[in-house]
Amino acid sequence: MNCLTTMVVGNGMIARHFQEYAERDDVLIFASGVSNSKETRPEPFLREWNLMQEWVAQAGDRLFVYFSTCSVADPTEENAPYVQHKLAVEEFIATHTKHYLIIRASNVVGGAGNPHTILNYFLNRVTSGEPFDIWQGATRNLIDIDDMYRVVTYFMEQKDRWNRILNVANPYSVSPLQIVRAVETHTRRQGNYRLIAKGSPFAIDTSDCAAILADRQHDLRPEQYLHYLLQKYY
Repeated sequence: MNCLTTMVVGNGMIARHFQEYAERDDVLIFASGVSNSKETRPEPFLREWNLMQEWVAQAGDRLFVYFSTCSVADPTEENAPYVQHKLAVEEFIATHTKHYLIIRASNVVGGAGNPHTILNYFLNRVTSGEPFDIWQGATRNLIDIDDMYRVVTYFMEQKDRWNRILNVANPYSVSPLQIVRAVETHTRRQGNYRLIAKGSPFAIDTSDCAAILADRQHDLRPEQYLHYLLQKYY
């Protein structure tokens, strides 16, 4: 079993962003999970499941913060192994911890690194010239990791808002084609893609975090926000 030498579990983008909580004794942040939402092999899911159980067993009276995904609301992903896994983990945490926050995050943007994030995927395809498909019927939701951090830490400090599932997302979703066109403008390169009739739009309830994000200095609307993210991180 892992010993409690840190209160932030993981070494990816989200875990690194929450490192100031590493020495806190009142909260345990679990940010170690399957990084590829298209994963199908059982081993990565089992690895996260076992690790999560170990840390839940040590949570005690601490607030257990888990990062899930808004994709659980996407009708095209409901049978995906990644979504089914996340739902099972959510249920386990909700029934085996005294205090918890389950963060269903949208597509978090924080710079180059994980090639499986949607913005990194499109950037890599456009800059490399590799062919790719764009689902015409889909919607995606991008949120800056700094904006996500602000929302999550706000709710972490509100004890009366614990023991719940919290959507953390931009009030505005975008089409994949909007993202690609913004990437093309930013990189000054033309993507090698084809439009295919796949995907379904899905709504994300952002009522909990909209007020917290509303006073940000940058505009959250798609065209402005995409430009802001690309300028900030790429």
